[in-house]
Amino acid sequence: MLHSTVTSKGQTTIPEKIRKALRIKPGDKLEYAVDGDRATIRVHPGIRSLKGVLASNKGKRMSFAEIREAAAEAARVHEGTR
Repeated sequence: MLHSTVTSKGQTTIPEKIRKALRIKPGDKLEYAVDGDRATIRVHPGIRSLKGVLASNKGKRMSFAEIREAAAEAARVHEGTR
């Protein structure tokens, strides 16, 4: 089991193996969930998860509202796969 030390400011370094496994990059946002004495972290998908989602010819005649809805749907689908 990997571990890290918490500083007096409440900071810690995420071990390299964990960063690689979760594909954590500088600037990524992390989400935390606490259940009893356990905590779970996950990378918040953010806008990066939408990269390339609308990159097709079918989006060329979409209204702004349609593009927003398509992006929201893609984010919901992506959220379900994590």
